[in-house]
Amino acid sequence: MQVQIQPLYRLFFALKPPPVVARQIDHFAEGVDPDAQRIRIDHQHVTLGITADWSAYPYERIKALRRAATGIMAEPFDLMFDRLSLGGRSAALRPSHSIAGLKQLQHQVVDAMRRADIMMRPDWSFSPHQTLFYREGPPAQRPIEGFGWRVDEVALVCSHVGRTRHELIGSWPLRGSAQYDLF
Repeated sequence: MQVQIQPLYRLFFALKPPPVVARQIDHFAEGVDPDAQRIRIDHQHVTLGITADWSAYPYERIKALRRAATGIMAEPFDLMFDRLSLGGRSAALRPSHSIAGLKQLQHQVVDAMRRADIMMRPDWSFSPHQTLFYREGPPAQRPIEGFGWRVDEVALVCSHVGRTRHELIGSWPLRGSAQYDLF
C-alpha cells in the first residue's frame, strides 16, 4: 500500500540567476562535492520573502501577491556572491559584504507582502544566500572568485513542496521610480 502525501504549496519572492550564471554555479557546486545532490539549475534562487505552507493551492494569495508586486520599485543592482559557506546542513554562496540594493529590494518585498495581507513565514529571516546543496558536516567558510549578475527583476514562485517543482508565477522588472514614468 502506497501512502499518499498531502501536497503543500509555498510562495516566495526570489532573485534567479541568468541561465549561464546558474550553469557556472552548478559546475562550481559539483567541484565542491561531486556526490552531493545539487539544487537543480532551474531552481537556483535567492529568497527575498517566503510564506508558510498551504495544503490547498493558494489561488487568492497568488492574486494578492501579484497585485502587490507591481508596487515594488527598486533600482537594478549588481549582486556578487564571493564566499562559500558550508553550514551544518547546507552549502551556500554568500556575499562578503552588505549590498544596499539587495537590502532595499528585500524591504520592498516585505512591504508588498504586508500590502497583500500575507504573513512572512514565522521561522524565516532574511540572510542573503544561494543554496548549492544540502549536506551534513562541520561548518566552514572561505572566499571564492565569485559569481555575480545584474539583478533587474524579481520573481514570484510557487513551490510544490516535496515534488521538486517550482512554478514561476510572474516576474517584475526593477526600474526604480522610472517604473511608472510614461516618457
